[in-house]
Amino acid sequence: MTYLCRADGRGRPGRDALRRRRRRPVTALGVVTALGLLATACAGAPPATTPAATRGRFDLEHDAFAFANLVRAERPGWNDAFANYCLVIARAASQFYSFARFAADRPAASPEEYDRLVRAVLSRRPWAPPVTEAERVVIPGYADLHSFSAAHERVIKTAFGSNVLSMVHWRTWRVGIDFPPEHQERLARELIAEVDAGRPVPLMITNFPHEDLLNHSVLVYDRQPAQQGTDFAAYDPNDPGSPLTLYYDDVARAFWVGPLTYSPPGRVRAFRLYTSPLF
Repeated sequence: MTYLCRADGRGRPGRDALRRRRRRPVTALGVVTALGLLATACAGAPPATTPAATRGRFDLEHDAFAFANLVRAERPGWNDAFANYCLVIARAASQFYSFARFAADRPAASPEEYDRLVRAVLSRRPWAPPVTEAERVVIPGYADLHSFSAAHERVIKTAFGSNVLSMVHWRTWRVGIDFPPEHQERLARELIAEVDAGRPVPLMITNFPHEDLLNHSVLVYDRQPAQQGTDFAAYDPNDPGSPLTLYYDDVARAFWVGPLTYSPPGRVRAFRLYTSPLF
């Protein structure tokens, strides 16, 4: 079986290391189980659409934010003002990719104007299909999101608002659902179809209720065939310079992550985010 690793090759665990953290069944009340089955059936892909405009694939060097979401577990005792924003960042990167365009040839704007433009992008429905160039919010003075966010980090973080919705968002209650293999298999097929069409996908990965808890949002943007499955590349808000690799095993019908700076390797459950107003 293919193992998981970071794109830079740090830590290459074998089969035993990856399977050390098997998922544990989650005991839930009947009502939660019923809701979980409903989520499995209803919270899949949004209606298939053709991108409204042709543009290059999501590129980590250009389409990701220059700053990272801070991990409290790596900085115990610190009052991190920008921690627990992974869900917000994954959603926002997808919105900028789908609804904004950068115009380096135009004069730079004032901070107040940039604040208005950022909020205009973030107000677009994240489950909507990409729009045409004419319909996109134009960000003048910069070539891409990376350079823009490096220069105007404070403006963007202010527009993000509180991290409360990232920590206790109603979309994330599904971390307690022990999704069946059929759900994970269907999700893998959806991810392949979406990234092949050039549409990055906000995704939640979780190992709840493991003692080394991982509840994390990423943006899947590419894939490549792997032994016995598929390696999906994802923008990791915690480490924007290195793609996170999410491995899907065709035989086990399950997802795995390799060693991360903030979490050990192991099996995870995954589900899509922002496919509709409710999910």
